[in-house]
Amino acid sequence: MTRIVRDELRQRVASAGWWYQRIDLGDGICTADEPRYHEIVWQRIEPTLPRRLGGATVLDVGCNAGYFAIELKRRGAGRVLGIEPVRLHLEQAILCRDALGLDIEYLPLDAHELATIDGTFDVVVFTGILYHLKSPLLVLEQLGRLCRDLVVVETECILEDARNVVHARQGPPGAVVPTACRRGCMKFVEGAELNGDPSNWWIPDTECVVGMLRSTGFRFFSSPVYPTEGRLLLLAAKSESTMADLSALR
Repeated sequence: MTRIVRDELRQRVASAGWWYQRIDLGDGICTADEPRYHEIVWQRIEPTLPRRLGGATVLDVGCNAGYFAIELKRRGAGRVLGIEPVRLHLEQAILCRDALGLDIEYLPLDAHELATIDGTFDVVVFTGILYHLKSPLLVLEQLGRLCRDLVVVETECILEDARNVVHARQGPPGAVVPTACRRGCMKFVEGAELNGDPSNWWIPDTECVVGMLRSTGFRFFSSPVYPTEGRLLLLAAKSESTMADLSALR
């Protein structure tokens, strides 16, 4: 891909709308001035991954302007595919890819359309997506079929609090009784309750996220970390021989 000349690039970045992600395009050009939250997430993830990915394949779901796709490609990933349903963000991702001269594919797909993607991937990046899904378990089932090794999950979450409790009937046949459930819950978000954004649908707690991932084929987990209040970051792998050092997530 032909790199974009500096002056043209600066002009195109300025006219590309508001940037959610700050991406360094070189020659003193960044898509945003101030550090952004995704950079904090990457700082947590980076030590868990090999220095060189050795051609590992990557799927970045809801990639926005492509920050994680770019970082993983720079780290030696092979095929990298980003999907993004918002046209503005997809166009920004393509602009950054072309400016950096990287071989990254992008498709205008929503997370609910994972079943339409061909192939499988060693690493799936799933950051800032789960709470936007109308059908989170269905999407995670599709993700589980696409992912061979590792998924990186970052999401809005219910804060850990000893006072959290939901009373629901549980138990084996013949002994189902009302039970105080302190973990494994998810709150439905109606309308614009969360941040005034009607695209938010569910807020899970940590055990709910882990349970859904177990149900979709993942067996080994990092300790959960909370980069900021109400946000969960977690790595999940299908086998003990995963490429990631799960214990390195801090």
